[in-house]
Amino acid sequence: MKNLFLSAFFVLALVVNGFAVDKNKTAKKETGASYFAKNNFTSRFQGAKDVEWSEVDNYYKASFTLNGEKKSAFFDAQGEYVATTQYVKADKIPAESLAKLKKLYKDYSIGEVLHFEVDSQVSSLPYSFSSDSGNSYYFVSLRKSDSQIVVKINSGNDISYFKSL
Repeated sequence: MKNLFLSAFFVLALVVNGFAVDKNKTAKKETGASYFAKNNFTSRFQGAKDVEWSEVDNYYKASFTLNGEKKSAFFDAQGEYVATTQYVKADKIPAESLAKLKKLYKDYSIGEVLHFEVDSQVSSLPYSFSSDSGNSYYFVSLRKSDSQIVVKINSGNDISYFKSL
């Protein structure tokens, strides 16, 4: 009787585990960007190659290559376009902003530069991306001996501390 009970329990465990595995496989297939995000991406970034989708902080992120440049585009939960990011060289920062940055942070060396282009119609962004400061931002990592910080430059050439790394 004990062996029959253990055998029945073992078979039941295998069946339940099998259903759980199938459900997890299905869930993995269904994760990723919504139909609307993919559709909006396709129409906005025609010719994009090597597109990979992921979810980041309640946004859909498409990492891709367009005209030989690597970029990422973000879409909200409804699939609406929010912003595009791309790593660029420091010389892509507007000249006035770059001169101001070098003056304010003369003891720092410039590291990575991330260009962040926000859709002007988006209202769901954090307060630090207010529409009165334009829709183009640069996030610049600066290093000085053993400290590293990130500053934000907006379209009006205003430079502000963003965070320490």
